[in-house]
Amino acid sequence: MSEATTRLHLRRQLEAHLSALGYSCVRTRKTGGPIPEIVRVSPVRGRIAYGETVVHGDLQRQTCHERLLSFSQRRTRQRSSILFFIGVALVDRPALEALLEELDIRSDTRGGHVHVVPIDEPRRRTAPARD
Repeated sequence: MSEATTRLHLRRQLEAHLSALGYSCVRTRKTGGPIPEIVRVSPVRGRIAYGETVVHGDLQRQTCHERLLSFSQRRTRQRSSILFFIGVALVDRPALEALLEELDIRSDTRGGHVHVVPIDEPRRRTAPARD
């Protein structure tokens, strides 16, 4: 499966996950600096959540590392952490977890607002049996 197809699948599943958690409103205002792939707001609580997808090839890219650091360190005007969800293929989860520790984004005492969302590969459609 190509990186683009994998990223699209991860994005759709991550958006569904955020919607299930109540982050259903799309935020349209742009902020300074890099813009996250997904920005959602809870209509009830008004909390912001960011979402990024990471495919296998991204794990070695410096730009990906910089984006993960940037979004994990962002704060609201009241200085509270913004929830940050990272969608990753189930097989790449251990490598992402190790990267987050290496970048000091998550550890035993830090990064409680950074959530890794493991996503299964898409089910392949099988052709119907012909008579």
